[in-house]
Amino acid sequence: MAASAAETGDDPDAGIGIFLGTPAADTNDSGNAATISANQGRQFWQSSDGEDPFRRLPDELLRHVLSFLQPDHALQTCVLDTRWRDLWRRETSLNLNSYDYGLKSEAWKRFKRIVNLVIKVRGNSPLKCCVLTSFSGDKDAELWVKYALTCQVKCLKVRSDYLGLPLRYDDAPFISQHLKILNFFNAKFQGSSLDFSNCPALHNLKMAHCFIHASTISSESLKHLCITTFSKFPRDSHVRIVAPNLITLQLDGFEGLTPSLGHMQSLIEAYVGLSSDCGDFCSINGQGCEDQHCACHAYPAGEGVLLNGLSSAVSLELIGNTKTFIYRWDLKWCPIFEKLKTLLLNEWFRAIDLVCILQHSPILEMLTLQLGNTENLVGATGVEEAMEQSFVCAHLKVVNIECKEVDAGVHKILTILRTCGILRDHISIKALSSPSYYFSFQKDKA
Repeated sequence: MAASAAETGDDPDAGIGIFLGTPAADTNDSGNAATISANQGRQFWQSSDGEDPFRRLPDELLRHVLSFLQPDHALQTCVLDTRWRDLWRRETSLNLNSYDYGLKSEAWKRFKRIVNLVIKVRGNSPLKCCVLTSFSGDKDAELWVKYALTCQVKCLKVRSDYLGLPLRYDDAPFISQHLKILNFFNAKFQGSSLDFSNCPALHNLKMAHCFIHASTISSESLKHLCITTFSKFPRDSHVRIVAPNLITLQLDGFEGLTPSLGHMQSLIEAYVGLSSDCGDFCSINGQGCEDQHCACHAYPAGEGVLLNGLSSAVSLELIGNTKTFIYRWDLKWCPIFEKLKTLLLNEWFRAIDLVCILQHSPILEMLTLQLGNTENLVGATGVEEAMEQSFVCAHLKVVNIECKEVDAGVHKILTILRTCGILRDHISIKALSSPSYYFSFQKDKA
């Protein structure tokens, strides 16, 4: 199709209209393309018997063609005939991508005009999937999200460029009886809560590069939750996640204080990775800390942050650095992991922590320990006292230890396992092949 100045953005002040470009005729020897009129274009596409060949194609094929077009180009097909117009209006996928129109401010203004025109012409026809990609945190983007929800969208993906302003949601409720999948990239949530109770069909929520400054994230229907890739939580309080029917959880790569988890009785798989950006660090391990801004003062003593919420997991990975205190402090109120069969830990734990976890995991079958270093194990105290209460890991048949070398720390682990009744034949020791923060049930299946 040939493009008008309004389409290319060369004339940003030009009005947006429904324009149909026409195919070019054969070029002459000099290479100059001849243009043809709209009437000639229609004749060009007609078959020898004078019938429009597109009339012979099924609706499904034409919808497939429309799916490859940018919104403004798809909109132009409405002038072909009423069939194209009806097909376009009934199209169940909508991809609104500002990058297709350039990064300059005038291009963004033109993109907004096009989207608003598409919405006006399209009406509230139902949507299965809507993808909104924006390079600006403009308020219009929030209105477009609301439009998609009014169209009963089932899958909604909202993305703002990580170098640009995030899309903002200030206590704006999400209301939809049909929404099942919701993805956010570079969005900012600031308000009392991020409540999805008005989205009873929502099963899958993914947030990356998001600023989450709400007190709670809640959903009764949510099955799969992923918060990752430089998302940011507050540094003075723990955001509460209430999702009792969650099946899978991935929580890693975030900044700020670790979210506090409510109980998840249906949880199957969970991966929690506390990186060096995690704010749960205290230079003196909370013993008489006088720094009022230290994260240790926000820790909810008596209930913990993570482990109580993860106690129903079947497969669990707990990754952290040796300076983060969340896991170790949570073990003071360690729950019984009555369903846990597969567990992976890296070097954050001490010998006494490992004993505590094994004592509280009665049906554990497989244990993997990834040890970049064993500084927390060497010289640790309290293990003998903890093991005075005899216990046997009757179901634990596979133990994988990945380490740089078999040092004093590894020997201490072997002693603990032997005391728990684990046979040497059930223990595998091999070199650590990759950093532990690359390993997870979620990522391994991707």
